[in-house]
Amino acid sequence: MSPRIELEVESLAFDEKNLILYVSLSQVFRIWIIPFFAAHVHLTTVLRLIEDHATTTVQEGKKRPKYLIQSQNDLYQVTEFVKFVSWFGILRVLVLVAQLVATGLCVIGAGLLWPVSWVEQNVVGGNRERGFKEVVDG
Repeated sequence: MSPRIELEVESLAFDEKNLILYVSLSQVFRIWIIPFFAAHVHLTTVLRLIEDHATTTVQEGKKRPKYLIQSQNDLYQVTEFVKFVSWFGILRVLVLVAQLVATGLCVIGAGLLWPVSWVEQNVVGGNRERGFKEVVDG
């Protein structure tokens, strides 16, 4: 018996030039062997399409091609993925704590090292190198 999956499509975006369909959806994932387990997750699915030349539809007086799915790639965030393996939410809390620590370290690093960024952008950066005096003078 296969797992029972419930889907709700939240948004769609179609890249007509590259024939890629992006689908943002939420999914309730249940496994039959674990009756009370249900993981409600959000994900983005990337569908690479190919045109079905044998079949076209007529819509609003225009011929529209039909597409077939060539490949599918499901993209889960780490916080969503751990819901599949952590029934009591312990891993989800650990991932959240790790993300908060990483964010804090990034903020501290950006605050401490902003002079390095300023020098790189204003002295070394641009189309040509400028001296410190030139930057200060404007």
